[in-house]
Amino acid sequence: MALAFGEDYVGKIRRLFGLNLYEAKMWLALLSQGKSTSGKLSDIANIPKSRSYDILVSLENGGFIVRDLSKPISYRAIPPSELIEKLEDKSKDEFDAKLEKLNKLKDSVVMKDLQNLYDKGIRFVEENKVATSYQGADTAYFRIKKSIKGAKKEIVLISTAGALDKKVKALGRALKQAKANNVTIHIYAPVKDLSDALATEIKQFGKFNKTNLDIGRFVIVDENEVFIFTENEEETHPSNEIVLHVKGKYLPEKLKKLAQLHAA
Repeated sequence: MALAFGEDYVGKIRRLFGLNLYEAKMWLALLSQGKSTSGKLSDIANIPKSRSYDILVSLENGGFIVRDLSKPISYRAIPPSELIEKLEDKSKDEFDAKLEKLNKLKDSVVMKDLQNLYDKGIRFVEENKVATSYQGADTAYFRIKKSIKGAKKEIVLISTAGALDKKVKALGRALKQAKANNVTIHIYAPVKDLSDALATEIKQFGKFNKTNLDIGRFVIVDENEVFIFTENEEETHPSNEIVLHVKGKYLPEKLKKLAQLHAA
């Protein structure tokens, strides 16, 4: 009996559990049998018998299955509910270990060497004239949040209607922290009616200003640096977002005035 699942479903299992194609097929085959031998599973999953042992060992090491030392050797699937608990515990342990490693790295000699190398590399650059680009929404938002957390006076977030909710979710925690530091926060977007949920969220850290024009997407920090989202968010995958980070007073001041001019 061959595996009854379609390619789309197998692909979904691969993505959810981080398995390769053969591992996903073999695991599904074993789940459908409860307990089985390597040879039978390779037939069900339509996998070469020469590969089945290595795949089963990989699944066993990953905690997906267990081996019964019977003759012939057979394998049993771990109940999915139990597997999720095991994977959750494993992820927490790995995260804690990685966090501990990063914390130790902060004050290490290696980190000091790397920072010195960086400082020497930019010693001829006037920092207030630096323009940097970031690709990928995650990378850009990480850098924007860092600037927001260091803000002293004011943050101005200018957004399109379609991107406002996404920006508030991505930057909300950092904006709340900025407000706690007595930073003034203004949000500008051409949104006719905010949803109750979004309006409530924005009120926690700033003031919303409706604009009568789609100006674009910008984040201005203390009127001396601005992050410019250069792509149309409706046509661009988050991994392809290009964000320019420009330091200096001229452009941030002009963009802020443009938003104020078109506030309804």
